[in-house]
Amino acid sequence: MPTGAPPVVAWLPDLTEMLAEHYVSVSSHPTADLHILNYTPRCQFQRAWNETTMQCRGLIVDSRGAVAARPFRKFFNLGEHETPLPAEPFDVFEKMDGSLGILYWVEGQPAIATRGSFVSEQARWATRHLRERYGGYPFERPLTYLFEIIYPENRIVVDYAGMADLVLLAVIETATGAELPLPDAAEVPFPVVQRHDGVADIAELLAHTDANREGFVVRFRESNLRVKVKLAEYLRLHRLITGVTPLRIWESLRAGDSLDELLERVPDEFQAWVRDTQRGLRDSYAGIEAAAQAAFVDLGDRRLNAERYKQHAHPFLLFAMLDDKPYADAIWKLLRPAPAPPFRVDEE
Repeated sequence: MPTGAPPVVAWLPDLTEMLAEHYVSVSSHPTADLHILNYTPRCQFQRAWNETTMQCRGLIVDSRGAVAARPFRKFFNLGEHETPLPAEPFDVFEKMDGSLGILYWVEGQPAIATRGSFVSEQARWATRHLRERYGGYPFERPLTYLFEIIYPENRIVVDYAGMADLVLLAVIETATGAELPLPDAAEVPFPVVQRHDGVADIAELLAHTDANREGFVVRFRESNLRVKVKLAEYLRLHRLITGVTPLRIWESLRAGDSLDELLERVPDEFQAWVRDTQRGLRDSYAGIEAAAQAAFVDLGDRRLNAERYKQHAHPFLLFAMLDDKPYADAIWKLLRPAPAPPFRVDEE
């Protein structure tokens, strides 16, 4: 495939548009004709969800668009669903707190990619671990095996007490997306995600107060819809670790930096809060600037101007306009947030 040429996936007809709008990114394998399609922080931030962006959650294809590995499509948190959940049986699994590992094949050997990279630190660790510990397992080429990558250096919040392994999350038929039943732990050499039987009502899950657990994944059996149920204590700890505060957002806006890097570290639950904080700061900036522009006048005499300007809340802005000097940083300094905690979990 020519360098920079995006793959064409026939069953994702608007992929080209989503790539052009930077809602989906392409990460290419360093040696093989394989490419990861992954939704971007911009997509998350603008909530540009459609069938294509939701399917591009680590989807691995070749240059012709043939699917080489098919991970989960994007799934949302319980509180993000605007429509009622399906009235059908469901299964509940532990929500693991690591990195998604996607098994694919290269040069006849299985390897692991993460959601956005073939060569991330987590992908390299997982590939080594897979080949060293499970290289003899008969993985089936037509299937996509999905793992959670857990090792101490990749800890996010949950402490797995030194565990370093690949936890099987799902097995998916690559060609169709059909999900196969998970094997029992005794049937495979690697750990399998814990299943919680006997849950009659999803609301029961929210009552858990475990300090060392992320939450649960609910999978509806007929529609294959997945829903995340994250626990409040996990969210509280996550915000402390990420350190995303109004001041951090203000610093990015003041410097004119993109928020993409920041948003990559922010879980879905905080996206609306980041958007609202950003919008509030920008609106405040625009309000101060507009008021100064409305009050600005040059009377032709600096003393008279000074007498006039001192009646304004921010006379230095008027003098900056008079002297044709930049004033953006002065406005941002006015808007510097007071020390405040990061996102606070809303009651849903």
